[in-house]
Parts: sequence; structure tokens; C-alpha cells
Amino acid sequence: MEIYKFLTSPIQVNTYLVWDDNNKGFIVDPGGYDKRLTIKAEELGIDIEYIVLTHGHGDHIGGVAGFKEDFPNAKVVAYYLEQEMLNDERLNSSIDIFGYGISLDADIYVKDNEELKVGDMNLLFIFTPGHTKGGMSILVENYLFSGDTLFRQSIGRTDFYGGSFEVLAKSIRERLYTLPDETVVLPGHMDETTIGLEKRGNPFV
Repeated sequence: MEIYKFLTSPIQVNTYLVWDDNNKGFIVDPGGYDKRLTIKAEELGIDIEYIVLTHGHGDHIGGVAGFKEDFPNAKVVAYYLEQEMLNDERLNSSIDIFGYGISLDADIYVKDNEELKVGDMNLLFIFTPGHTKGGMSILVENYLFSGDTLFRQSIGRTDFYGGSFEVLAKSIRERLYTLPDETVVLPGHMDETTIGLEKRGNPFV
């Protein structure tokens, strides 16, 4: 599995391009449209099958429309409890971030512990609410795409619609800290970390 990170959207979201040896791939959290990602995928011959959203905030969905044009066969995947936020430009804060509203619908809504195959890769969806009602993390091999649930020595904000510090802390303790310590955490913002490092020193949990 190969992973390449792009910084997108006005507030620098980590957008990930992921692919396997068969050049089957997916995108995680396209916060804004960045032609460099499309160019890299085309140069490597990557077949983008899915655009996966960890949650529905505007800074994580702003590039969906652009990448859907570039990869028309790609299906958008989100947690089913996030449909309300994806559909409502007022709730997802897209106007505040971009100056215009964004509303969209996923092609596939998943539930906790459901799995999805992309080439040789297996994506496990882990329900991790707290930052939003329908936030999820995605485990692929020993990599965890944590969205805005868990950051390096920090956590996602809980003062937005649907947020709760208590729920977020529980999600991290009960759903993420049970993963192996060597699991690499690829968050929606800031640098990567590991589950072990966060268990030993995250000051918020």
C-alpha cells in the first residue's frame, strides 16, 4: 500500500491518496480540489474507486465535486449518521470556510465495523463520534485515517454542531486506543503519530 498526502482547503486539511500494487486506489477527505492529486493519480495509472469522508465538515468535503469530475466512476463513502451534515451547508460550515455553501450526498453510507475492499486493501470503518455525530475512522492494514477525531498530541474540536468532548474521549479510549500501539495514525490535520504515542502522552485523553 502506498500513501501520498496533499494539503488542501483554505485551512490545510490532510488529503490522502492511497493505492495498492494493482493501482486500485481511493481518496480520503478531499478538503479542496487540488489538480496535483489528479495528475499524480493519472501519471501512476491509479484507478480511483472511492472518495472516503471521515466526516462532513466543509473543510473535508470541498474537493469532492472537482474530483468526481476527474474520476467519474469514484463513489463517495460516508458514515450514515453524517448524511444530515453533508446535506446541509449551514451545519457543515462550508459557507464560513469557502464563502459559498456545499451540500452533497454520499453514494454509499456505511455503519460501524463494515468493510470495503479496494484492490488488495481492506477498509474497516470504525464509528468514532464526538467531533461530529457521524464521524468515523478508517483502518487499513496498520494505518488509521482518524479524520478530526485524534491528532498528534491533540484531539478534534467539540464546540461545533453535534460535538461532545465526553463522546469524543470515549471514542478514542474505547475504539482507537484498543488498536495495536504500532498503528500509524494519519489525522485530518497536523503530523502523523501512533496509537502508542498518544496513549502515553495525549494530554486531552
